[in-house]
Amino acid sequence: MDCPTCGLGLTTPQCINSHLKVTSQLTKPWSTMRYEEEVVVDLDEEKTAMIVEYDALIRQVENIMLNPKTYGRPEDERYTQRRKLLKDFYEYMFMNPLVAAQVLKDYSEPYPEKAVFVEGYRNFQAWINGIREAYVKSSLYLLCQKTGDLRSAFLALMGLKSLLFVQNFMLSLPKDAIPISASAGGEYELDYGMKVKIYELPGGEAHLYTIENPVIENLPRELQEMMKNAIQEGLREIHQVLDYGTVFDDRSREYTQQFIDKATLEKIPITQEQAIAMGREAAAWVVGLGAPIENIALDRENITDIYIDSENTPIYIEHAKFGLCHTLWRYNHEMLENMFKNIIAAGKGSKRFDHASPIVDVVLTRLAMRCHLQRPPATFGELQAALRIMRDRPFTYPMYINMHTVSPFFAGYDDVMVQLGCSEAVLGLKGVGKTAFTSTKIAAIGTKRRILPIQDIEEIPTKAYRKRGFHIGAVQVQSSDREEIGGGSELDLVSMTNAALRMGDACVIINEIRSRLAVQGVINLLNSQPGIFLLYNLHARSLKDIQDRLELVFGLPAASMFSTDRYSFLWKVRYGRKTRIYRMLGQQYESDVKEHKFVEVFRFERGNSPETSTLKCFFCPMPEAEAKSLSNIDLVKTQKNLKLSFIPPALERRAADSGIDAKQYIMEAFFKGKVYSQIVEAAEKYKQPLLLELDFTLKCTTKANNILKSCTNANGEVDWAAVEREWKKGFASLVENEIRQMAAEEEERASKKKEKGAQKS
Repeated sequence: MDCPTCGLGLTTPQCINSHLKVTSQLTKPWSTMRYEEEVVVDLDEEKTAMIVEYDALIRQVENIMLNPKTYGRPEDERYTQRRKLLKDFYEYMFMNPLVAAQVLKDYSEPYPEKAVFVEGYRNFQAWINGIREAYVKSSLYLLCQKTGDLRSAFLALMGLKSLLFVQNFMLSLPKDAIPISASAGGEYELDYGMKVKIYELPGGEAHLYTIENPVIENLPRELQEMMKNAIQEGLREIHQVLDYGTVFDDRSREYTQQFIDKATLEKIPITQEQAIAMGREAAAWVVGLGAPIENIALDRENITDIYIDSENTPIYIEHAKFGLCHTLWRYNHEMLENMFKNIIAAGKGSKRFDHASPIVDVVLTRLAMRCHLQRPPATFGELQAALRIMRDRPFTYPMYINMHTVSPFFAGYDDVMVQLGCSEAVLGLKGVGKTAFTSTKIAAIGTKRRILPIQDIEEIPTKAYRKRGFHIGAVQVQSSDREEIGGGSELDLVSMTNAALRMGDACVIINEIRSRLAVQGVINLLNSQPGIFLLYNLHARSLKDIQDRLELVFGLPAASMFSTDRYSFLWKVRYGRKTRIYRMLGQQYESDVKEHKFVEVFRFERGNSPETSTLKCFFCPMPEAEAKSLSNIDLVKTQKNLKLSFIPPALERRAADSGIDAKQYIMEAFFKGKVYSQIVEAAEKYKQPLLLELDFTLKCTTKANNILKSCTNANGEVDWAAVEREWKKGFASLVENEIRQMAAEEEERASKKKEKGAQKS
């Protein structure tokens, strides 16, 4: 059965009804069956025999119905009633076998008063009894009795599982799936009691990703029915969303209270845990993205992307450790339409998504998710989506050191170069983390400089920095696809950047340069305003790639590349076929304007693992410059033994402008590398990953910068012995205060949880 060709969704009531009618008319015997949709389901001979047996019963009933003698004599007043009975039974055979059997069971008629009609009466009763006896013994009928209805029986036959509260199904776990152990990262828990399990599939390349929700899956039937009705009523409502940032939580609480009240009224047992889980599930379907995607979004530490190629196709995800993984969930057309409607509502009317605007990008702030949606005429009739889960909190240099993305010395050197205002292009292929790496540099810019992130959708988490005292004036510009064709109310990237700079000097961060106009505008900006502090990112894998694109595609001279101080390339690296994907700094170059060349300053050198790989530093041939940790480095000895092969050209230019020896900046890079290394080691020692986050990192870098200022003389020379003493005391105090505060907060949470448990009992 080719479901896409016939236009009936697999396992829908219309599909099953049509399917039985078609198969019951086949003249040749068959032993196996196949259903083809976006998934392929094969039935073996045993399961196929159940359908074949049922089709044989349908044909027998048809033969009985065609025989006029079945109903007795035509002049019998019961003749028409008997014909209607068999016709009703026949129709219900295709729709609901349980009702069909009940139709025969409930039928009764009085004994005929005239002897001439007695034989017809007895024959018809014999037919009815015979049909019913054979029918209730059929395998498909018995399966319907077990599962509840014909659709559930078909799902069971096909190894599929129905979603509890919407008319759709999910795939069942394959019998040969092999669970990956918790120690290997294949099993872990999420919020709300959900459990992630990842499986290997023999013969398949991709892993299988599943989420179990025990509270919802084990709800009593009465509570299931209550929640199903609430979801169906909610989907029929016309929503007028005023604040999409809070609507999910508001509706979740409303549903929770509604379920508690209704269960109390109808005397149905319900726990607070069940009510909260039900409220969240109902809100997920009514005003959210559907329970499967809402639950996947909880796994933001591991999931980076969610992909939907079309309706009725299995959703698949990008896992940080296991790469591309399949799931058991799939959305039909109605589910996708509702999901898209709720996503567009998050834009508060600023984005159109219809026949005239079939492609849209929206950031769903509630989930920190970038949603790229497509519909006809941009597709061949399907609805498609790519959902990128972003961090609601920015990455930090200690996080990158902890993930082996960069070395401590590179983190310190990058911090210094950003503070000096060096323009930089962050490059790499799709999904390598260019935006996250670019936004990390905001912490190094500090709170004494105005920052202007310019982007078409809000990927850089400006609010996270703004509430920590950073001066960020986020600017929205026209998306790249609109720049080429015109239209829309937003200004293009170049016009908006020039307008923003008229308001005063600032660091400009341009996220995702894609179009010809944007590339030309950025190059012109760098050349027309020398010394501008500009951070930007675009897709490229080498300097030659950028040069060819500028000359051959955009018609710009390659020499314009020298207006950018630094070029950083990020790579995706794997160690073996089954290891996680690591996002590493691959190479970094600095522009030598005098010699008209690009000087390589860092390069990733691959080992057998992240621990044995190194980030080679070309200008400082010292072991410390490539070390995995600088926490125990002696800054005084390092200054005495400092060896340089050359001064990086961008650093040389900035050092000349400031009048400070370039070696002082390189020593500052070692100091900052030490600061970041000690943060990483403190997080490991106290088992507190929160120490790697922005808040504590900012406290440490602010302390370090203040110490540097206090220990610097008028000539810009730093007393590194004094820095060592001051930092040792300052860092110990910072860690002690932070751990004490975390312990107090944990104690307060435990106390509240204990109080809540007492109230519940």
